[in-house]
Amino acid sequence: MWKKFDTLAVTIAVRHIIARRRQTALSIIAVALAVSISVIFTSLVTGQQQILTDLVEEKLPHVVVKPQPGEDFIHLYNSLLDRIGTLPGVKSYAPSLSTTATLSRKDRTKNALLKGSNPLEMDRIYKIGSSMVQGDLGSIQQTGKAAIGRTLAENLDVKLGDKVSATFPRARATDLTVTGIFFTGTPLDVGVAFVSLKTARNFRDEGDVIDAVEISLQDIAQAEKMAALITSWGYNAKSWQENNPEIMRAINIGGFWTRFSVLLFMVVAFFGVASIMNLLVVEKTREIGMLMAMGARRSNIRDIFLVESAILGLMGAAAGTALGLAGVLLLGNVPFEIAAGGSEITTLPLIINPGEILLLVIWAVALSIVAAVYPARKASRLDPVMALRG
Repeated sequence: MWKKFDTLAVTIAVRHIIARRRQTALSIIAVALAVSISVIFTSLVTGQQQILTDLVEEKLPHVVVKPQPGEDFIHLYNSLLDRIGTLPGVKSYAPSLSTTATLSRKDRTKNALLKGSNPLEMDRIYKIGSSMVQGDLGSIQQTGKAAIGRTLAENLDVKLGDKVSATFPRARATDLTVTGIFFTGTPLDVGVAFVSLKTARNFRDEGDVIDAVEISLQDIAQAEKMAALITSWGYNAKSWQENNPEIMRAINIGGFWTRFSVLLFMVVAFFGVASIMNLLVVEKTREIGMLMAMGARRSNIRDIFLVESAILGLMGAAAGTALGLAGVLLLGNVPFEIAAGGSEITTLPLIINPGEILLLVIWAVALSIVAAVYPARKASRLDPVMALRG
């Protein structure tokens, strides 16, 4: 009979669950709350991280080549561009020349970065064209034309078609006509004016020179490898992770707090299940003695409580997943307005990751089983005679 005890263990465990409705409900609630909160929290953090990832992928260069320390320009840059163009995984690249300029109009003055490049090439990196609120980015290909951020335009009280004066020590004073105004939701809006390479070179009074090559990749995860490869050629290349450490910190901190918070939720559920299973062992002492008297081995007794805890964990995880998904859908309809990455976010950034939810379910069931190990071991070590006496 007891050779079939695996089936009997499940049967007895289910009978315990049905008979002890209050303890069953408490166990399921403990696990369900932990899982549901974890689902909502991970969805929120995943959504926030996706916004940052999209910002990097769509609005920032993934690798930037700069002059060597102590130098102003990238030497032999044409051969560098030829080599970059042959690399697999490179989506686009743009040579540029940047310089600080003081932009003035009437009594308003603001320092900005004058960034000269081919507008089509630069647009593939920064997606400025899709962020234009007025004018046309392609117009800056003409000498003396500029596209500036909306915030910078407001600070200078500049409208489309207005002229601003660009000056700086050891630079040629230049009048720029604003032919484009953009809004990206990034620092570009505050202090960058895009111009043609010729305009930037004229302002700096330089010839055929550049001081940066900005590269966009098909896979941003390959940025560090690409930067290392170009550095091995004798150039100064850095990945977006090095150039934007604050974004990396935000992504890493978000991931850390997600794991830490989920761990706390699961620990609470762990102790809840453990205490209830321990109480169940006390209540079922006489029944344990009867099973032992009928020939059940200690391992059979242990299996009953482990199976019961696994079932409770699975039921709680299923309920928690349903509750968490409902919470995500509900919160997803809450109005939430913020500008990020050049777009207006009108709802909370929540992303459901099926893989993470499956992992939470596995964690919940596994911890429920672990929580029952001590009570199950305690039950299996009871003396049959003493257990029958209660």
